[in-house]
Amino acid sequence: MEKSGIVIIGGFLGSGKTTLLKKLLEWEFERGTRPQVIMSEFGDFDVDGTIIGDCRIDISAIVSGCICCGSRDELADALTGMLRSAPGSPIYIEATGVADPAGVLTAITPVIGDSGNFVRKVIVIHDASRHDSLDKDAVLIERQLMAADHIILNKCDLVPDKVDTIIEEVAAVNPAATITKAVACAVDPEEMTRGVTAVKAGLGNEHGDDHYSSFAFQLESRLSQTALEKWLESLPPTVLRVKGFVRLQGQNGLFEVQATRGQFSITPFPTRGWQDSVLVAITHPMPAEELVRGFQDCVAARETT
Repeated sequence: MEKSGIVIIGGFLGSGKTTLLKKLLEWEFERGTRPQVIMSEFGDFDVDGTIIGDCRIDISAIVSGCICCGSRDELADALTGMLRSAPGSPIYIEATGVADPAGVLTAITPVIGDSGNFVRKVIVIHDASRHDSLDKDAVLIERQLMAADHIILNKCDLVPDKVDTIIEEVAAVNPAATITKAVACAVDPEEMTRGVTAVKAGLGNEHGDDHYSSFAFQLESRLSQTALEKWLESLPPTVLRVKGFVRLQGQNGLFEVQATRGQFSITPFPTRGWQDSVLVAITHPMPAEELVRGFQDCVAARETT
């Protein structure tokens, strides 16, 4: 019986994990395979699973926790089910942005056992544009980099003069990893997934997710785009990531929101049916009232024409 190769995708919040996953899945489709996906969301809603959503693949979503620590049993159960239901299919595991990939590897090693199924590669995406502003997240990001076979240095177009220096500093953290420069995670999928991982299980056990919090806003009202953009621009540094789907005043359809520390986009999102509006914010611990108050302005404001 053909055995499954597993690829683990890690990296900090907003680095480009889902962008890479979409590219790898398209490559799998082109070569005639039917991949399986396990996606982890630190928050209560599966935003990334909706973005990936494709009838050609089965997606198992794990929400409200981190699969490298608190949700390890759910990860193990999801992987066990996939190996039984679709033996031989390639499997991709996208870890939440606050996960340590070494902990993910530790969680799945007992499931793989001596079955012949194996981990192809651990890929970690590093946001070059945020390299010099890691602050409280530096230790976690260093652990992520240390657990990689391949490191994709993403968003190099935003800091072209610093790329060579960043590569040197990242290589000092993990000299054994292959480092690839990229924009929008444009890499060679075959090169990224070829072979068998050299990362060893047994690390990542000290990581916890208590340094991070998640807030979710379920929306029934249309938002003012002007007010939403103003809110996203003014978010404090403690807000690390905002993502989700909204409806805007005076415009039809659903819009995808992506924001990472001052960088944000609001783009049309195609849907095949009704999709609830929801925004998820991942932060360092902070008073919920501060975040809610600013968001309420987006609901109360009225777009001017």
